Amino acid sequence: MRSNATQRSQRLPALGRRAFLKASGGGLLLAAAGPALLSACGSGGGSQEAWEGPISMLGWDFQPDMIKQLVADWSAESGHEVDVAILPNVGYSAAIQTRLRGGDKIDLFYNFAYNSRKFVEEGWASTLNDLPGIDDLVADLFESSRERHVTPEGDIISVPYFSAVHTLHYNERMLQEAGLSAPPTTLQETYEQSKAIADAGLVSSPYVAYWVKEFCEEYLHTYLLAEGITAFDDDGNPVFADDPKTEGVFEWWQTMYREGLAPASVLNDDPGKLSNEMAQGNAAFFVLHHYFLTSIRDLAGPESENVLLAPVTAQNHTLQIGEVLQMGANDNEEARAAIWELMKYYGWKDGEGRYSVFTEWAKAAGLAAPYPGFFTDPDVVEAFPDYYDLSQLSQIFDTGSKVVPARTSAWYPDFQAKVGDVVHALLLGEITPKDTVAQLADAATSAQGSGGL
Repeated sequence: MRSNATQRSQRLPALGRRAFLKASGGGLLLAAAGPALLSACGSGGGSQEAWEGPISMLGWDFQPDMIKQLVADWSAESGHEVDVAILPNVGYSAAIQTRLRGGDKIDLFYNFAYNSRKFVEEGWASTLNDLPGIDDLVADLFESSRERHVTPEGDIISVPYFSAVHTLHYNERMLQEAGLSAPPTTLQETYEQSKAIADAGLVSSPYVAYWVKEFCEEYLHTYLLAEGITAFDDDGNPVFADDPKTEGVFEWWQTMYREGLAPASVLNDDPGKLSNEMAQGNAAFFVLHHYFLTSIRDLAGPESENVLLAPVTAQNHTLQIGEVLQMGANDNEEARAAIWELMKYYGWKDGEGRYSVFTEWAKAAGLAAPYPGFFTDPDVVEAFPDYYDLSQLSQIFDTGSKVVPARTSAWYPDFQAKVGDVVHALLLGEITPKDTVAQLADAATSAQGSGGL
């Protein structure tokens, strides 16, 4: 795999549809890859050996039977055999990297978005720029979602597996009994409403969130975005450290925990327990991905039907997340063509132009796809649980959320791994909010200095 500087020097001027997209706001698609780059990145060219398959696909253990059925449906239609392997979600990142370093060949795999650029730079994943229909796929995405899949240099490195937005789940009945007319839209309002609910004796610790160490990084961005703070500039510099509002975010976070408005157990609680706390009426607010409303409703607790999703109505944003599908390194054109057909089916549309895979995930778990057309598709509308407001959810994806491009940088996994230790030290009172700003900025700079390897 050649250096990034060498790759960029080999790019040709943008052509055709990509040039049009750039001029009309799709400026992420900068340049079509030249032949030398495609060869260097395993994108075709060179001597071709006969390929007979099967395609190897690796995913993690969220509804593995459905994964296998969806792929089996595609295999029956396409005639291509696919060997599907499943790993546990916990530890997946380390496990797949161990396999790839050991020489395993994986044609298509689930990945966490924060690993996606690293995998390309390591030579474990291919860019997709040269594949038929890729520009149409990217153009179909919400503009807010494109930077998760397209690098600043114009390389397309992944397609969606699923997407979600961090949202506030709230108990409408509790708000009314506490004399509150609408859910909070700022961190300060969240504090004030939590105090009001606790003071009314409705529940002692009204606010729950998935603040385990591994997940604090997502909340870091959720809370910074809520206050209109930019975390990183285009060069990856931690500019959050220069914004005076950042220290206030950490003061709020520490106060919510230290005053007991969030229970002490949230440093270890899993999302299943948190969903149940909402369903049983032991909490009034829960911030996590939108689809946890499905978990809360499915529990059918005494308060499940009183839980709703709050709109994003402030002038700022929430965090949009999503995990991805990547194509493994493969220089056989026939193999790449078959893998790409499977990727399009699984991460975009089937051969008849339907969001068939995404429709099944919507039906099963309320998962979403980062395409505007997904939210108005008749099959999706019918499949989605009726307690979701799809127009509201679409608006949050479109204009109410951001993906934070730095989160796909090759250095980012090293930073992500350090955030939880720093935030837990803050919540436990071991460091001050000011210390937290400095330590997180140092962690980001250190991660970039290590080269992200």
